[in-house]
Amino acid sequence: MSAPRGPRHRPLAEQYEQWMAHLRRHGVSRRAFTETPVGAAAGDFVLGSGSGSGPAAGVAVASAGTIAEGFLVNGRHLSYGDDPRTQMWVGGQLFNVRTYNAVPPKSLRVWLEYGADRSYGMTVEAEIRELISHVPVWDGEPGALRASRMLNADQFFVHAHLTGLAPGTEYHYRFRYATGGDHGATSDATFMTVPDVVTEPFTFTAFGDEGIPGPSLDRDPSLKPEKTWGMWNNGSFEPDDPDDPANTGHNTTSAVIKQIMRVCNLANGTPSRFNLQAGDLCYAQGKGDIQPIINPNGPNGSQPADGNTPAPPPTSHGWGFYDPWVWTSWLPMIEHSAARIPWMFATGNHDSELFSAQLAADQATVDAYGKLGYGGLATRLDLPATGPSGCPSVYSLRYGNVGIISLDANELCFEFQGLTGYSGGAQAAWLEERLAAWRADPTVDFIIAFFHECAFSTCNGHSSDGGVRSTLAPLFAWYQLDLAVQGHNHVYERTNPLLYDAATNSARSTRQAVAVSPDEPAEVEPARDGTTYVVVGTAGTPRYGWTGGATDRNFAAGPGSGTTVSADPTAKSGPWVAELDFSKTYETVDWSQARYDDYGFIALDVTPAPRGQRTTMTLRFINEQGRELDRVVFSRTAGETLPRPAV
Repeated sequence: MSAPRGPRHRPLAEQYEQWMAHLRRHGVSRRAFTETPVGAAAGDFVLGSGSGSGPAAGVAVASAGTIAEGFLVNGRHLSYGDDPRTQMWVGGQLFNVRTYNAVPPKSLRVWLEYGADRSYGMTVEAEIRELISHVPVWDGEPGALRASRMLNADQFFVHAHLTGLAPGTEYHYRFRYATGGDHGATSDATFMTVPDVVTEPFTFTAFGDEGIPGPSLDRDPSLKPEKTWGMWNNGSFEPDDPDDPANTGHNTTSAVIKQIMRVCNLANGTPSRFNLQAGDLCYAQGKGDIQPIINPNGPNGSQPADGNTPAPPPTSHGWGFYDPWVWTSWLPMIEHSAARIPWMFATGNHDSELFSAQLAADQATVDAYGKLGYGGLATRLDLPATGPSGCPSVYSLRYGNVGIISLDANELCFEFQGLTGYSGGAQAAWLEERLAAWRADPTVDFIIAFFHECAFSTCNGHSSDGGVRSTLAPLFAWYQLDLAVQGHNHVYERTNPLLYDAATNSARSTRQAVAVSPDEPAEVEPARDGTTYVVVGTAGTPRYGWTGGATDRNFAAGPGSGTTVSADPTAKSGPWVAELDFSKTYETVDWSQARYDDYGFIALDVTPAPRGQRTTMTLRFINEQGRELDRVVFSRTAGETLPRPAV
């Protein structure tokens, strides 16, 4: 059957060119932008919204604002500062809708206005950061690696750090910008700081492995057609995948964002206060092996291999490839939520964007992206600087009686070893100090860690990682971490609470935490039962499957194949653990309690309590249609401490 015709199904390149032609013919106000038909198709993609009508973006141009000399600020995103009670980091991208890859004039200035209402009253000048990416394109010849040319991207991002804010207060804000006598501004948005003392129930959300729902805004022939080599179209959909947005017109990524904006606290109906993203943000770096980048030698092209010097490591799948314009699409996609609640990020294997002079990259790009490949990330996104030096995505924050820790599992990982051990043990030492301090603090009841590669999973994509497990599981067990939130595997999976065995680097269930329905949730007491691990790599990238013949197990699927997932080392089947020598250790496990092989997120509803009384944290998994499929209630005695010596 041929595809239906109409704006919804036009190729994105055609939509983009039509939109650019429209802008060249017409001056654009916010009203004109949102009412024009092209604004409903290509315009959603260029300026972003994140709710999902076209194959590449959302339905409403919530962030269009007004345009100054072709420039506007979009892709707004919030992050807590070092003190979430009094600080908020506000960012966005400076984008030109009239000229591709445009450089703003030196006269352009950007301000962040904020205050108690839409009259604002306070202003800070925003920092404009430039990120120049010269991506080498391989010349296709054997021998020493050379580039036939560079793919050049010049991108600009704006950041404002707000300090001295009042705790527990809602603020209105907008970006305002001016150049050459022309002025523009974003629409109004609001954020709320963390109260000094949190006594009311609150909710936050989490997921990982996001991507974008369509090809990026690139116009470089070396990146087309993207479907043929990794496809920065939300990962790598197979042609027969029923979830491929190109076939369905349904955007799974934006559907999940829409649901996290709808979720409300179970007790008082208040919306989510913040979102945790457990790594693999947009997949601009498409390979994910944490190896230096050199792009293929043209459309449908190949990458350097064993016939080249240097050859890619035999333990990898080859050198990386990179489309920096994926970020230009991803930031507006998340804006509908991220402009209103802080999004806190961990780093995954697709978030390290490494360049090397040995792979024909110039020194400016090597320096801009840095030895960890996080330089681009740091230019685009601001995070708290509360972690160890040299670990930019490792930090902690507090919201009420919950302590939250972001970890960089790329540094602990055995599956991909491009960054393994880069901190020299500093990350693990800092983590132990943070856990010990919070467990001795009577105002902290629940502790959550979120990170990318999995310590425990039975998924057929990446299963478990021995390096992540051997570093984190002993600390989590000793300091009674309540919940570990993982990404990497594109499924939802919840373990039973676990008893870890350091001698075998394995774990077994301490009890069966069975959830039957929202009215009959699983009950876990972490102080008695141990740590629960969840995988929630379900934000929109193509889903994976299960090992060992396992099937879904949740409210809709019923008991499925049970909690035991069997392995056969001889047949090399079943769950495995990635080892330091790149081998796999196959393991039969008894702890795979809940499973769902599709898209969604977790909501965490926290009910604080006076010291000595019962406080709870309820985990709900909610799919992209808004249906709840798993629930577990974690409970503790409020104010109970655990002074312990180091492991």
